[in-house]
Amino acid sequence: MPKVIIASRSSDLEGLLHDIPDGVDLHIQPDGDPYGDVLEEAEALWGVIEEDDFVRAKALKWVHQPGIGVERHMYPAFQDSDVVLTNCKGQAGTQISEHAFALLFALTRRVLDQHDFMKRKHWERIPCYEMAGKTMGIVALGSIGTAMAYRAHAFGMRVLAVDPEPIEKPDFVERLEKPEWIGEMMAQSDVVVSCCPITKESHRVISADAIGRMKPDSYFVNISRGKVVDEEALIHALQSGRIAGAGLDVTYEEPLPEDSPLWDVPNVILTSHSAGASDQGLERGVELFVDNLNRWVKGEEMRNVVDKQKGY
Repeated sequence: MPKVIIASRSSDLEGLLHDIPDGVDLHIQPDGDPYGDVLEEAEALWGVIEEDDFVRAKALKWVHQPGIGVERHMYPAFQDSDVVLTNCKGQAGTQISEHAFALLFALTRRVLDQHDFMKRKHWERIPCYEMAGKTMGIVALGSIGTAMAYRAHAFGMRVLAVDPEPIEKPDFVERLEKPEWIGEMMAQSDVVVSCCPITKESHRVISADAIGRMKPDSYFVNISRGKVVDEEALIHALQSGRIAGAGLDVTYEEPLPEDSPLWDVPNVILTSHSAGASDQGLERGVELFVDNLNRWVKGEEMRNVVDKQKGY
């Protein structure tokens, strides 16, 4: 009887766990609590297993990351092991791309300025900016980047993208190139959106040089990982007025330190790594996990298997 640990703090989780294969012994516990002795017998885990715990997981064969980013599992012992890693790729494109556009439109439609007027009972019309006809550059065209591109095209935007993988260019993307083209893409873009996972190769891939090539009236939006950006260069560009503004759901260090200049830059909107929040996200994630659980028990190929050497 395979023992499976599910680490989650959601009170709705158990009610969504339908169609569990016969003979599976589910052990559900709050995420963040110590795994205890059950870890030594567990063959599968929904959650994150840190390096200190991994040495005790002698029977572990499969880990499901209940999110998209898998960098917390990218330590040598796990990468070099035979443990299969899956994630929720393809499950969060809707909410994360919607969040990115919320940040973008809050900047371009000057929503925070208008909200300040409302609080002061002040009536004033101020200039705003249309995105239709503008160019969006997307860093990484995975499931989230593709969701961004699809919505940008629907808003009448021209879409450019870079990605390291040999993927087929969607019809709604005008041009797709390798990451070496990132500087030129950013130079042409009115909005740059980072949808890039963090790996050794992508660390600060949005470099000071690339940021320096952005248009003075352009915007930067990051809904992936803060470490893919040279944050000091971005802060300098914002403080100096080198670019028009930024919408950031992620930062280089999280939580953002109290002394970070990003708290006080007037042309920045920050959210607390919440782009993945959704009233439907958990249900989609559980459906994927249960499908993979049935595949795993039957010895079938699973969905969303992560290449542990690439880190995505």
